[in-house]
Amino acid sequence: MSNTFDSSDQPIAIIGAGVVGTMTARSLMKRGRRVVLIDAHDGPAALCSRANAGIMAVGHADAWASPGAVGSVLRALVGREPALKVTRLADPALWSWGTAFLRNCTGKAHHRNSDRLQRLSRYSRNLLSAAEADLGLPQDTRHDGGLYLFQNQAQFDTRTASLTGDGLEVMSRERLLEIEPALRKMGDRLKGGIFSQEDSVGDCRLFTQRTVETLRGSNRLQVCFNRRVTGLHRNGNRITAVETDQGPVECGAVVLATGVETPQLTRPLGFVPQIYPVKGYSGTWQVRDPDGVPRLPFVDETELLAVATYGGKLRVTAIAEFAGMDRSLPENRKRLLDTYVRRTFGDAVYHNNATYWSGLRPTTPGGPPFLGRVRRYDNLWVNAGHGQLGWTMSLGCGELIAQAMGGEPGALRDVSEPARWLVPI
Repeated sequence: MSNTFDSSDQPIAIIGAGVVGTMTARSLMKRGRRVVLIDAHDGPAALCSRANAGIMAVGHADAWASPGAVGSVLRALVGREPALKVTRLADPALWSWGTAFLRNCTGKAHHRNSDRLQRLSRYSRNLLSAAEADLGLPQDTRHDGGLYLFQNQAQFDTRTASLTGDGLEVMSRERLLEIEPALRKMGDRLKGGIFSQEDSVGDCRLFTQRTVETLRGSNRLQVCFNRRVTGLHRNGNRITAVETDQGPVECGAVVLATGVETPQLTRPLGFVPQIYPVKGYSGTWQVRDPDGVPRLPFVDETELLAVATYGGKLRVTAIAEFAGMDRSLPENRKRLLDTYVRRTFGDAVYHNNATYWSGLRPTTPGGPPFLGRVRRYDNLWVNAGHGQLGWTMSLGCGELIAQAMGGEPGALRDVSEPARWLVPI
């Protein structure tokens, strides 16, 4: 790692040790900065990075807010959208967020936001192999592409008619079964699919944990786990310390990689980012027959589930639920995942030892994350709001924040969700 910064500088405090915060720490440390990584849990990747699908889904980098999303939301409100649930309709934060979401559902806004997500995702994915090599990590992440499957002909026709971008190939059902025989149990339901050659797949939690352990070998990283942040100490237009339940942590700058906790933390500072927790669920099964589960990750665009295999396990994620900060795991959500796995993969996995998880995806109204410096503070930065693409965009967002903090020319421009309180990247 180079040492382009004065090592006597105060450390930069990064709040949040998920994959986004960890990749930000790595990018800053590459530039010679000292970093304090603070998290309320006992180790890295404890929340959204813990049991996500593991797909770096460049082919899925499409803004959720779109003209078609309006109908989906209306159906969800009356309980007719199986993959989208609204269980806390009276939440004022949801109404505020939802109003902004609807403003982003125009064709023009959808195109703009999708372009931002796609550029962030491609930039980030292209950094992954070099990061694994630089850190000396086992290169467990596979870069063979990913599939997007359709069980509805009209849905398939609509998506393929509007398909743009390099690295995307439309495939018939026969071609899908040829390249991925493990899809044979759903072959009679398949109408077609899209292959994205830019997708990757791997264990996000394991990658994050290994990265932290490697970075801890440097004298430029201090980790503060099991430490809950209670506030930020201000002196004029600068943050001078992070207040925690174990005392203050002095710092020269702060990066908020705090996901759904960001609004609560910033409210005392006079601004509230529109980041809403969209709850998701996953199940993990041990693989019994490797030939019976897919090697290529896929997103079932009709049932809205993501499926991936790595490390001898099958991971399936599903459902977008507006439930506030509720992290409970209802039995009917587990059954939905279990039913899909039994129907699609049969006895290729062990069904008696599945584990389940729920997490809150930090989602902005437009789709792109908030990236940049808080306007009223000289040394407070935000890298939060990555939705379901946190693993996909984490390396690139960390690099962009480090570039901006160091005064370097940015590799990308105009990729952040805009806000009046933010000087966006």
